Parts: sequence; structure tokens; C-alpha cells
Amino acid sequence: MADRKDDIRTRLLATFTAEAEEHLQAMSASLLTLDRDPAAPEARAAAETMFREAHTLKGAARSVGRTDVETLCQEMESLLSRVSRGELALGRALAEELRVALESLARRLTAPAAGAGPPAPAPSAAAADTEHPAAVTGDFVRLRTAKLDALVLQAEELLIAKLAAAERVREAEAVGALVERRADLGTLGARARELLAHLRRDARAVTAGVDGLLAESQRLRTMPAAPILDGLALMVHDLARALGREVEWSATGGELELDRKVLQALKEPVIHLVRNAVDHGVEPPDERAGAGKPRRARVAVTVRALEGNRIELAVADDGRGIDLARVRAAAVRARLLGAEQAEALSDDGALALVYRSGLSTSPVITAVSGHGLGLAIVRERVGQLGGMLQLETRAGAGTTVRAVVPAAIATFRGLLVRAGAIPVLLPMDGVDAVIRIVPDEARYVEGRAALAWRDQTLLLAPLAELLGLARAPRPPGAKQPCVVVRAGTDRAALLADGVDGELEVLAKPLEPPLVRVRHVSGVGILGTGQLALILRPADLLQAVAAGVAAPAAAPGRPRTPSVLVVDDSITTRAMEKNLLEAAGYAVRVAVDGADAWAQLRSEPVDLVVSDVDMPRMDGFELTARIRADRRLGELPVILVTALESREDKERGIEVGANAYVVKSSFDQSNLLDIIRRLV
Repeated sequence: MADRKDDIRTRLLATFTAEAEEHLQAMSASLLTLDRDPAAPEARAAAETMFREAHTLKGAARSVGRTDVETLCQEMESLLSRVSRGELALGRALAEELRVALESLARRLTAPAAGAGPPAPAPSAAAADTEHPAAVTGDFVRLRTAKLDALVLQAEELLIAKLAAAERVREAEAVGALVERRADLGTLGARARELLAHLRRDARAVTAGVDGLLAESQRLRTMPAAPILDGLALMVHDLARALGREVEWSATGGELELDRKVLQALKEPVIHLVRNAVDHGVEPPDERAGAGKPRRARVAVTVRALEGNRIELAVADDGRGIDLARVRAAAVRARLLGAEQAEALSDDGALALVYRSGLSTSPVITAVSGHGLGLAIVRERVGQLGGMLQLETRAGAGTTVRAVVPAAIATFRGLLVRAGAIPVLLPMDGVDAVIRIVPDEARYVEGRAALAWRDQTLLLAPLAELLGLARAPRPPGAKQPCVVVRAGTDRAALLADGVDGELEVLAKPLEPPLVRVRHVSGVGILGTGQLALILRPADLLQAVAAGVAAPAAAPGRPRTPSVLVVDDSITTRAMEKNLLEAAGYAVRVAVDGADAWAQLRSEPVDLVVSDVDMPRMDGFELTARIRADRRLGELPVILVTALESREDKERGIEVGANAYVVKSSFDQSNLLDIIRRLV
């Protein structure tokens, strides 16, 4: 038993060290931004990033008993918390203090933890790439994860061929139906039926082969959930002792094997949820006894597989439940709401506040709680996986938080709908129903369009307007598809311009730096090869609740304005092209500045939207050449880039850019608004 515990601790420490390096790198990058110009707008965002990274690293350190690292993170977090509350100004002195703290943190992370044995030697990259790259023991083979990732990537590429084959079958069925209606083409119809039968057989064979290969390659990348659950037991024990609680801990589902990437992404959320359960949920023993409860509280984590290739991770406690009166008071104290607004808020609305960054019901700031970050981080991380968070609480009976996420992040089932002319995907997990309504007959509640559905009143909004796109024309009184979208317990009705059905697609995350685009969680590759944005239901519902609808595209003009999109990322080019075409622009694309310059010399356009960091010719040089050219000198240029320093912005203005949009804060409606002002 002791040997097993030592083995678990060694594995946990190795995992913690790798994770800590990532947090340290993120904090170092933020410190550089802060140190460069503390007065710049980016400095405050950098301080917020350091705050979050320190908070997360502190929780991870506690889970493996690294109290030295935990204490230092707590000191950094407290310092940055004063900045967020306006008690401490951003400046060189603060940057220097944070630099000293980071250097101390780096030294502690490289030093072995007290009581920990020497780490096992890791194979070098060179050794892994020798003639015998795999270490074999019995039925097991050790491979570099990069090779497994490459195998999965190849299988995913075959999935595109599978989807394309299915699309060809649908096209052939349509042609066959057309031929059957012509009686004089009987012989041709028989030949078409025979060809269609062969296509179906081939498509089935391709589907079976691709699905099998993808499943097996994904299985190679799985690992049991036990390493995460094992580490939680020690954390709960230490935390309960520090807080004077008595806790009976249980964890089930450790044998369930999950995609390694999903498991790693869930580690941080589950730490936050368990800490919340012990600190906020569980009462002191005497209080429990006075309420007629057992002195020892129960905290349980359960991992289980669901239908549709999904998994559920649930953290439950039998504590006091969430006190909604305290939540309302905390929202007023944090200036998120006024006193009258908080009082008028429904219980569901008050419960939704617990996800807001900066809100905490803890009366004091301690090493464990009081910073108002836990559930905000959990929802953000789960959302990045394309999952949803569900919260259930009963006063005096406890709280359960469920995170439902895809078991693997390669394939995706979504509802393909049209917003204006652009195809988009809604996760099937977030779709309750598709109905047809007459928008003109919508009822109005407090000046907002609403829909009566299953004894509920749902806010109603056009999906195209939420995305800043032009709505498709529709005659008055005509019925229109309406999708009831859900995120947790919240629902809304979104008017779509068309519904093309449920599809399986190859899902790809947004490429850096477009990591966080409003309403968008990724990109799906359809069977036709076309890209479709995967939308995030939680973002859409927030926009509907806030009454936020991006301005629709301008009405048509006698001549369609033309835009040249310049970017070396195929995903970014496709996204911007689809967005602009849906808004009514004629769009051409170029792969870099040199390609764009060659196109402009032969065929001018009305506006250029360009990335900056590209091979051969970057966006700065392209803009400078345009301004120096007698014929193109007045051409509007928008630079959309990841370079967000003040120096880069100043250089963009110096070379003559009309607008400079930073990708980290990219908003499609803002881009359309800028373009409308320039052309």
C-alpha cells in the first residue's frame, strides 16, 4: 500500500511540474507586457492573466502538497487582487516585485519537493528518434505522444474523405430521383440505380474503415481517469484538516479511459470544483450536528460515460447548498448589480451569478477562497472543450456540479443551420428543439420579442443579427425555422434562415491567436469541404439576455464592394471570407503580402484586410507599398493581427493603416462596422 501511494505521489509530482512550467511561462509573458508599459491598456489584461495563472497554480500546488509553491502563489495572488480592486496602481515597482516573486517561484519549482524521491529520468528527444524509438515491455510499448498525435491527425484527415463520400451518395440519390421522373429515360434510370448501389456500398466500406481506424488511433491516446482522482484524495484530506472539516471522500470512474487531451483539460476544473465543495459547501462538524446531519460530510467525484460519445464529471457534496441571499449580497458588494437589481433577480438569475469572475461569497480572502475565480474558470475551461456546466443546489441538502464534455475532440455532431447566407453549427448537446414560427406573430415581454414554448417564455432573437450578419429576405407572414438553444438551465429561441439537419463533422479548434472569438468555439469541416463555424451556446444566450445584437450588414449598393483578405492561415482566410461574403462583399484572398501585392497590381479592390506576421512580405511592408503607389495610395487597409504592443500599433499607423484590429479581442461585428465606415 505504501509503495502504491509513493508511486501515485511520484506521478502526481511529475504531472504538476509539467503543468507548473506552463503557468510559469504564461505569467512570465504577462510580466513582459506589464513591464513594457504599465500605463497601456494591455497591462491591466496582463495583470488579470497573472492573477488567474497564480490562482490555478496555487490549487495545483496544494493538491500535491507543495506548500512552498502554494504560499508564494498566494502572495502573488493577494498582490494582484489589490490591483483588481483598485487599491494598488500598476507601475514599475509592482512589476519588479512580481519579477522577484516569479524568479523565486522558478527556483522552487526546479528544486525537488521535500520528501519526494528523485524524479525518474525522462528519455531524450534524440533517444526517442533512434532506430529503436520504442521501449517494449511485455504487451506494452512506450511511444512519444507526438507520434500518437500524428497518427490521430492522419485518421482525422481520412474522416474528410468519409464525409465527402456520404455527400456524393446524397447527390447521386438526388440525381436518381430526377431521372426516375422521366419515363423516357428508363434505361438510364436503371444504370443510375446500379451506380447508386455501388456508391452506397463503397461509402459503407469507407465509413467502416475510417471509423475503425479513427477509433483505434484515438484509443491509443487514452488514459484512465485515476491519476486525477488519486490526487484529489490527498488534497481533500489536507484542505479539510486546514479548515476544521470532517469529510468522507469517494471517487468512482477512475478506470474509465479518456482522451488524454480531454483529461488534461479537465484537471484544472475538477480541482476548483472540489475545493469549492470542501470550502463553501461543507459545514463545520458542530454546525452539521446541530442541523441533524452526520458530523462527517460527504464529497464525491463521479466520472461516467454518456451516450453520444460524451462523458460527465460530477462533483457533489451534502453540505449547506448555495445561499442565494449571500450571492445577491456578494453581487452588490462586487458592484456587479445594484441593490434593487439584486433584489428583483429570480433565483435562477441569482444562481447564474456564481459564474461571474470577481464574485465570491467568502467574507475574507484566504489561501483557499475569496477571490471569486473558481467557477468562472471552470465554466471557461469546460466551454473551451465544447462542453456545458450544470449546477444543482438545495438549501441544507448540498450542491452538485456536472460538467458534460465530448469524450474526444476530433469528431463533432452538430445541427447545421444558416445565419443569413453563412452555414454555422450548433452543438447537438445545446439544441432542445427545432420548430417553425411566424416571427411577425411573436409576443413581446418588457419590450423584448419572446416565444411561448412548453409552458416557458423564451427570449427570441435572429441568429444572423447576433453574429453581425445580414438576414436572408423573407416575405411577411412566412414561417421561419427557430432553434431552441440551451446552456445549463438557460434557454432562448434563435431564428435561423435555414436548417440543413444534424451532421457529423471533423472539428478543429481555432488557431492561435484566434483562441477566443465571441460566439465561436471552433470550425467544422463539412462533407463538401466547406468550413462552418461551431457556435458556443452559452455566449449566444448571454448576448440574447443582454439584448446584444450586432448591427446587420448594410443594404445592397449598386456595385458590390470588393475586399482582399490577406492571411497565411487557411482557417483564418476561410473564416474572414465567409464572414465578409455573408455581409454582401465580393471577396478575394491572398496567402501572404507578396501574393496580395501581385493581385493588387493587376486587379485593384475597394479595401484590404491583412494579417501582419506573414512569410515573404508582411502586412507592414504591404501597407507601405500600397501607400507609396500612385494608383493605390488611397486604398483603405485594415490590419488584423496578433501583435498588440503599443510599438506595433504605432508602426501600423506610421505605414498608413486605416485601422488596427488585435486578434485577441477580435469581434466580427466590429470588423464589419470598420469596413462599412471605410468603403
